[in-house]
Amino acid sequence: MLLSILYFLIIFVGIVMVHEFGHFIFAKLFGVYVTEFSVGFGPKIFSIKGKETEYLIKSIPLGGYVRMAGDDPTTEEVKGVPKERLLYSKAAWKRFLIVFAGPLFSIIAGYALMIIVSITWGFPETHVDWVVPNSPAAIAGIQPGDRLISVNGHIILDPTEVTWFVKGQDHLSVVYKRGSKSFRSSFSTKEVGPQYFMVLNGKVKKGDHIVKIEDHKFGDELTKGAVIEFSSGATATLMDYQKIPRAKEMGIYISVFSGKIAAVDSTTGLKSGDLILSIDGMKCDSSFNFQNALFVAQVAKKSGIFALANESEVVSTYPFHSNNGVSMKIKRDGKVLALTLTRKQFNSFLNSVTAYPAYGNWYPGPWEAVTYGVIRTNRIFTKMLAFLGGLFKTKNALNQFVGPIGLVKMVGQASSEGMQILLTLIAFITLNLGIINLLPLPALDGGHLIFALIEMITGKRVNPEIEGYIHTIGFFLLMAFFVYITYMDIMRFGG
Repeated sequence: MLLSILYFLIIFVGIVMVHEFGHFIFAKLFGVYVTEFSVGFGPKIFSIKGKETEYLIKSIPLGGYVRMAGDDPTTEEVKGVPKERLLYSKAAWKRFLIVFAGPLFSIIAGYALMIIVSITWGFPETHVDWVVPNSPAAIAGIQPGDRLISVNGHIILDPTEVTWFVKGQDHLSVVYKRGSKSFRSSFSTKEVGPQYFMVLNGKVKKGDHIVKIEDHKFGDELTKGAVIEFSSGATATLMDYQKIPRAKEMGIYISVFSGKIAAVDSTTGLKSGDLILSIDGMKCDSSFNFQNALFVAQVAKKSGIFALANESEVVSTYPFHSNNGVSMKIKRDGKVLALTLTRKQFNSFLNSVTAYPAYGNWYPGPWEAVTYGVIRTNRIFTKMLAFLGGLFKTKNALNQFVGPIGLVKMVGQASSEGMQILLTLIAFITLNLGIINLLPLPALDGGHLIFALIEMITGKRVNPEIEGYIHTIGFFLLMAFFVYITYMDIMRFGG
């Protein structure tokens, strides 16, 4: 944890410094007198005085700042500084660019990091893990293990993009590879599901149809403990389930992560490099099966059957053997070992485990990597904007944010998975910093931009005292938000 905190502080300070450097460069460009450029807050550790600016390193490494003469809109003069060099003596368009430069540099840094990652490591392969029987993909001949190349002409640069390109489409043209051969399939999407992932106590076999669910219609939300009757005459009691609603789709699941552990709490008895072969008797030979086994182990207290149903038909079944603990078979240093985790250890496993990706990367070549790096960052940028826009329609929207404790955890996990994952996470964070700072809220850069924009349009400056009060109120609201998300982090991560 201490190492994760150290990594986080170094990364966070670096990200903030890039942001502040944008303000600094444009302030200097427009002749604003910059009094301080500080790394960190609090008591001074080290400083060096330039011609005008004092460059400082301070004791609390939680960011940094650039202090400009006259940055308080109520300030009329600063001792020893000519009036024409005060920030608020500058034309509104210059102040606009000085403020805008911070978010701009953050966004540029995000693009630069993603391009570096793309050139150095390429892009994660996107493989089909499971195909829903009788779905459009199954009818088109797509099989588990096939590597998806593009959907409707959009090259796939990350496994998470497949859903984005498929959603809402009536017709799909998919390019994929099987071994060294490439294939193209064109087909229409259709409604698939609802799909049920059911943990059952009883007997059921593939091909059975659900006839009755104790006072439920199939498609409704189900009740734990409900008795399910099947066409074969078998019955089973529902321990738990997950539901994928009926939706128009192609009918595939993508490989996400493997069963090989990158990092985990040592108190679980597992360690980095272990390959999980099975959990409670369920094979973990694919990302899809691994996720299903984890779900079963969380909810099952006795042995039974894990059944996948598409509409009313049971399309797959997997027996599992559960008791008070969670049994695992793992491969460590070439040897197969059997472990039994207590429920407490298994919960620690779930909260701490980081698994390696399911597949390696593909490399398009340096020039294409630059182009694809920009394209991928554009897509990430668009998703971030869509996420922020969707917050206004989301219940408990503030809970969607992650605070410092959550970021420490994420940085720790990313660092354990290697430099590619860590640099990708840093790019995400700096892009987020740039976008969020552009929100038109008091105390953020976006709030200052609004006042500069009003002055540019009307030719009149907003009353400096009113602007100062608004930013002060905004600052306290921002601090309250910071405290709230920190509290939520503690609740989520046990920080």
